[in-house]
Amino acid sequence: MNKKTTFLAVIFSISLIFVFASIFREDVEVYESSLYSWKLDKVLEDLEKFYEVLEEYNVKVLYQDFSSEFLEENDDSFLKNMSEREIAVYHLAGDPSWGHSEGYEKIKREIKKVLLYNEKVDNPIKGIILDIEPYVSEKNEEFSVEDFEVYVDQIEKSYEYCQKHELEMRLAIPYWFDSIDDDLLKKVIKNSDGVSVMNYNISKTSSKIEREVELANRYGKKIDSIYEIEYGKEGYFASKEDIFEDFAKLKEENPSENLMISYHHYGSMG
Repeated sequence: MNKKTTFLAVIFSISLIFVFASIFREDVEVYESSLYSWKLDKVLEDLEKFYEVLEEYNVKVLYQDFSSEFLEENDDSFLKNMSEREIAVYHLAGDPSWGHSEGYEKIKREIKKVLLYNEKVDNPIKGIILDIEPYVSEKNEEFSVEDFEVYVDQIEKSYEYCQKHELEMRLAIPYWFDSIDDDLLKKVIKNSDGVSVMNYNISKTSSKIEREVELANRYGKKIDSIYEIEYGKEGYFASKEDIFEDFAKLKEENPSENLMISYHHYGSMG
């Protein structure tokens, strides 16, 4: 076999590898998912594109930030569209100050906005998801265990209020919460209808959510593992196929009927 023939054979073999790899990746399961969306204006400016993303990522739960102006109106056409696609919608809201002392009153005001909106429409918002992150501070102040206790107290009161008014409440929490205080993590999961874990680190996603899945199973709560969409950037997954494969492994190592993949966020999807 001459050099030219050998070269062509190598190229052909490499091409076959890529073909079979592509076929294999196409067979990767696209699990039912939840999606974070911060800007409704971006969604509404191109609904067809938004619908394509919902289908492509098999979205069944939408965490959408609704403005106060939206909630003051009685237009539920967007909610109707989501309902027709069998997608549950939660109001996405939160601010670090809501996790500090007196934060409950701020949370309650936001919950009331959703309750009042739901009273006016035929297609209500299913619940609220709180993305509070009280440890985020412009002053870079250390957030102590005692500070987390204050945060959890606000959460407990808020969940009680939501239950009283038959509105679901979910929470976005960091993957490292269990390293702060396991008892506080238990309280957070118990005092919610589900947690959405910011499992952004590209490595060891399975082990970083292990404790949260265990507790969610114990208390019968929903749980998301959130993947940050930053394709092509260092430190993030390169493609949606890579994310699908990683979650398949994560789910195999953390078996749970309550576990769902989540994507953050729509604004980063092109």
